[in-house]
Amino acid sequence: MILCSFGLFGVVFVSWRSALFASLIIPSCSPGNRRTNGKVYNAIRVYIAAYVWMTGYGNFFLYRRGKSFTIRRTAQMLFRLNFLGFVMCILLNNEYMLYYICPMHTLFTLFVLLVMYLGQAFNGSVKVLWVKIVLTFLGTLFLYDGPDVVFRGIFGTVPGVRQLFSFHDPLHPEFKDELHEWHFRSGLDRFIWIVGMVFALHLPEAETAVARLTDMRGGKQILMQASVALLALSAGAAWVYFVFMQEKKSYNELHPYTSFVPITVYLILRNFTAALRSRYLWLFAYLGKVTLETYIFQFHIWMNTTGVNGSPKHLLQVVPGGYYWLNFVVVSAAYIFLSVRFSTLTGVLRDALIPEDNWSCGKRWLGLLLFMAICFALSLLRPL
Repeated sequence: MILCSFGLFGVVFVSWRSALFASLIIPSCSPGNRRTNGKVYNAIRVYIAAYVWMTGYGNFFLYRRGKSFTIRRTAQMLFRLNFLGFVMCILLNNEYMLYYICPMHTLFTLFVLLVMYLGQAFNGSVKVLWVKIVLTFLGTLFLYDGPDVVFRGIFGTVPGVRQLFSFHDPLHPEFKDELHEWHFRSGLDRFIWIVGMVFALHLPEAETAVARLTDMRGGKQILMQASVALLALSAGAAWVYFVFMQEKKSYNELHPYTSFVPITVYLILRNFTAALRSRYLWLFAYLGKVTLETYIFQFHIWMNTTGVNGSPKHLLQVVPGGYYWLNFVVVSAAYIFLSVRFSTLTGVLRDALIPEDNWSCGKRWLGLLLFMAICFALSLLRPL
């Protein structure tokens, strides 16, 4: 049973985002801040990889199914990804890289768009798409693992670009390399979005295989299911033993090349039977739609931070006296409400500022920029 427009894996598409939200936030706001535990950190990295996997899978899937390469759709997509982060940077004087998920998803989304746009007339050919994917992998490998001058030349020398990807950690002023954080954060998941593209490419074959397994009867079906489950669980167990149990530094070195293993194992087991494919947690699916807002608002509504460019550390205390769970309920309610509300407002503003008609879109943005210029000029005025 296919529950949404993203095919066989669509049933876990948005609920994965909510799992990411839980893995990122709950360890940080819990008593004692268990995020410092290495295994919790490793698990968070897997969830983020799953989120980036969806970037490749979802965009590839839509463009291959005939989604148009229009300026409006691209602009709306970029607006949705970056509006809240932009507002927070302006209001609080934070750097864009503090909310690194925004630039990371923007970059990989644009990469998928570029891959599918070039030679789009041949997107119906599996062979051509595989050539594109291989070239994309080699290009990504060269960008991140090639000569350092390549990465720095792209993100560190183009006017206006370096400022977007620079980061100055107030807790570690000894770090002088402004681009280290961007290279490290985006580099951890530099390949998994390409894996998502491969999954989207071979979705029809996966659906056919699942249908055949479902149509089997009796002992043959049980034997085949047992074999598939054994292989998947064996691969997962090997990954846990040799990769997941590593300490943080060692795990980070292996993560870019192995994060596809737990994701693949999960997808196999999640689609193992018709019952599993047709059921999901409504709450996870609902919260998964506002993960971007929950991720950013964790810095400013749910938890305390360490100031400008500061990371969230502990649950915000609005009720004095050490009442942890009371604070948790009160702050969480406000946090979820504002995340959902701001997600809705972002959608409304996106449609208002980027309408169907290009002429109307141009007039609205011109008026907005003129208004911003006037406000900026007025802010420079000083009383006599």
